[in-house]
Amino acid sequence: MHQLIRVLVPGTTQDDALARAHSALDKLVGVGVDTASVYDYYGTFDQSDSRYKPHVANVISDGSSETVDETTVAPAFPLDSEEGQALLDDALKEQTEEFGDTLSKFQSKVDDLSVEDVMNNVDGVRFHLGQLAECRGPSVYIYNEYGGGLVSPTAVDKYVDRLHNASSGTSGGDGDATAATKEDDQMSRGWLVPADVHF
Repeated sequence: MHQLIRVLVPGTTQDDALARAHSALDKLVGVGVDTASVYDYYGTFDQSDSRYKPHVANVISDGSSETVDETTVAPAFPLDSEEGQALLDDALKEQTEEFGDTLSKFQSKVDDLSVEDVMNNVDGVRFHLGQLAECRGPSVYIYNEYGGGLVSPTAVDKYVDRLHNASSGTSGGDGDATAATKEDDQMSRGWLVPADVHF
């Protein structure tokens, strides 16, 4: 099955953001040392036509006065743009709906089961419990630059704030300011990279 995920990364340019997203996606398909694959393979919008370009074009066009042609959908979007925010909001909505559906399935099964039944995986209840606990995989739609799942709206907000603080020259943790020089025209910013993954 295929799924549209989004990878949030820092980057100075679109190409830099894509390279960082490819590194995160490589980890999700098991490339590299100490990685475990959760997807079979991936494709980003710079590599080939994607089945999700029409969806991304619709999300970007929704609420906009301009219609976006799916053939010109960019491979990465600044998080501080309307397009980037719309795609992030869309991913959060999908991830929340997926989690809610899984939680409902788990609750409807577990209410009628004993502890022993749950331990014995009656009605496959432990499968749904496992999905609720996933940090990577088909129930997670948003990832960071390291291939880690951002599994809640709070986790997404904190990570986006971290990317924003890095781009504005402040650190997210201890409040130390990083001096931005005029020579540094390519300041890092947050980017959203959509990817088609297969599992």
